[in-house]
Amino acid sequence: MERKNFLKTFALMAAAGPMIIDGCKKDSTTKTSTTTSSTSTSTSGTSGSCIVTADEVEGPYPYVGGELTNPLDRTDVTAGQTGVPLTLSFVVVDAGNNCNVVSNARVDIWHCNKDGYYSGYANQNSSLGSKSYVGETWLRGYQLTDSTGVAKFTTIYPGWYAGRATHIHIEVYVNNVMKKTTQICFSEATNNVVYASSLYSTHGVNPITNEADSIFGNSLTDLANETVALTGSVSEGYSGSYTIGIKL
Repeated sequence: MERKNFLKTFALMAAAGPMIIDGCKKDSTTKTSTTTSSTSTSTSGTSGSCIVTADEVEGPYPYVGGELTNPLDRTDVTAGQTGVPLTLSFVVVDAGNNCNVVSNARVDIWHCNKDGYYSGYANQNSSLGSKSYVGETWLRGYQLTDSTGVAKFTTIYPGWYAGRATHIHIEVYVNNVMKKTTQICFSEATNNVVYASSLYSTHGVNPITNEADSIFGNSLTDLANETVALTGSVSEGYSGSYTIGIKL
């Protein structure tokens, strides 16, 4: 799928409040890694067959300052944020080479908190008011894939902000070269259950569905591959696995 029109996303986010965009490009040369391919695997997480994962825009809230100033090598990215526990395992595979798993690839994730705010940015508006989290780094982090191609994170279920479906941002680097920028989402049924729970109910249900979203909605095929199936509950937390197909 062609990369989405960033200007459209920017316009939606600008309507929700001022944003700080300058200086937000990720520094992709701050961690050296060596990549190896292991044996072929048929594991495909929630993405069906082994395919090249769709490209999606990085979005207006990437890392501030890059890893030189924000060393975020951590599997638990919650950093004190409250919410329904969420455990995600990402399997990186080489879709151009028999779906071999890719070890030592760097997987970065980031997303908003339960109220729809991102760490690191000022003047963010929502129904809960305007807030600033400059200098904060919660709900951001990276891990290197292990010998089975897996990078695992502990986080919380993301909230939502005006104009977007509920989502998590992902980038994959191999030998310091960005190989994939994408986003994942979850079913509306799971979203609605989580957002009715006590920690999320003040903000309420997200009015934007996955299909109505400006990023996910332009390809139902890609949307199906980007929707992660979760198991669990609000009381026990949720978990899921997602395969990221790249070409080396």
